[in-house]
Amino acid sequence: MSHPIEFFFDLVSPYSYLASEKIEELAQRNNRELIWKPFLLGGLFKALDAPPAPGLLPYKKPHLFKDLVRLAKFHGISFNTPSEFPRLTVKPLRALLGLPKEELPEAVHRLYRAYWVEDRDISDTAVLENLVGVETVEKTGNPEIKKALIEATDEAVKRGLFGAPSFLVGEELFFGHDRMDLLDAHLKGKL
Repeated sequence: MSHPIEFFFDLVSPYSYLASEKIEELAQRNNRELIWKPFLLGGLFKALDAPPAPGLLPYKKPHLFKDLVRLAKFHGISFNTPSEFPRLTVKPLRALLGLPKEELPEAVHRLYRAYWVEDRDISDTAVLENLVGVETVEKTGNPEIKKALIEATDEAVKRGLFGAPSFLVGEELFFGHDRMDLLDAHLKGKL
């Protein structure tokens, strides 16, 4: 049996946004199930006692958005530098975890595009309600939804992740949007 592609991401990660625009086609092309796995990147870094995301380091941050604009243009993906970065994604991630799995892909795309194309504050309750619905946002305060985000982040730690986007196929880890070609080759049995 072929393993599914598990796509671990946080909405705060612009490189995960770029990956989200390409992963469905990659999965379909390789006849693989795609499992969307939202988790809290900051929680992963905290659990690993890791420094902040490299893009936030003062000597790298000026290059971050130049790189992202280039990459988006290269891949034909819409992208606009947000007026605020990073934004809090705890509530939007909880909202995603409160949705039925079949609604997750479209909701992920709506949230990513709101943040990385439309420069909307997805942590703002009214914006989030507009994107995923009032009932979904109301659930973000439920203990079971809060626990689901903690468990999703714990799973990322236990499975050896160290950043986002990350792709797992069985026990094989592919880290970064720039490793999607390697993921594709692996799925085709070339690696």
